[in-house]
Order: sequence, then C-alpha cells, then structure tokens
Amino acid sequence: MYSGDQGRFPAALRLKKDSDFVRIYRYGRVHRGTYFSFHILPYEGETRMGIVVPRRWGKAVQRNRVKRLLREVFRCNRSAFLGTEFIVRPRATCNGCRLKEIEQAFLTEFYAAMNREATKWKKRLSS
Repeated sequence: MYSGDQGRFPAALRLKKDSDFVRIYRYGRVHRGTYFSFHILPYEGETRMGIVVPRRWGKAVQRNRVKRLLREVFRCNRSAFLGTEFIVRPRATCNGCRLKEIEQAFLTEFYAAMNREATKWKKRLSS
C-alpha cells in the first residue's frame, strides 16, 4: 500500500449516503461472480464505489481487511471504472486472499459484468 497524497482514497469517490445505496440497489444491475457481487449503475459524474461486507462474513478484522484491499484496488485502477457507480459485495471465497489475487479477481469480474451489460444494451438497441 502507498502513502502520501497519491495513497488517499478521497471521500468524493465513496458512496456514503443511504440514498445513494438505495438508488443503486433499485435501479442498478446485479452481476454475481465467484469472488464478488456487483450492483452497477451508469453514472455521468466521477466514478464512485461502495463496499458492503455483512457481519456473517467474519469478524471485524477480516471485514476491515477486505475493505482496505478493495479500496486499494479501486484507487490504483480508478480509470478502469469510468462512467459507473457501483457497490461491491465480496463473497466468502475472498476470505484470506492476498492483494494481487483480489485485484485480479476484482478486475476480471468487473470487466465481465460490464461486457454483459454492454451486450444487453446492444440487443435492446437492435430490437
């Protein structure tokens, strides 16, 4: 992990308000993968991410660790998520994974979700 100003995850990139989470859950699309579930909503402003880790996932130390790792992946690869607001929910298979494993799985599953979404839009437009 990095330090200094480049290591920051500014509040403007986080989903914080309950109304934002409700909006994404209501109007966004759900994509489930092996390691993560994504709720994705197209957005014209700056990309923002929310992380949801339920208590049944593990103790606070485990939940906070996976949130730190997900924030780091998002911060380092911010340009890959342009045009979206999304909520990520790690699944139990993430428990105990290292940063590189989580980064690879996160990016792979996010790209797959976006490809599925683009395919659905193409089908709607051609109909």
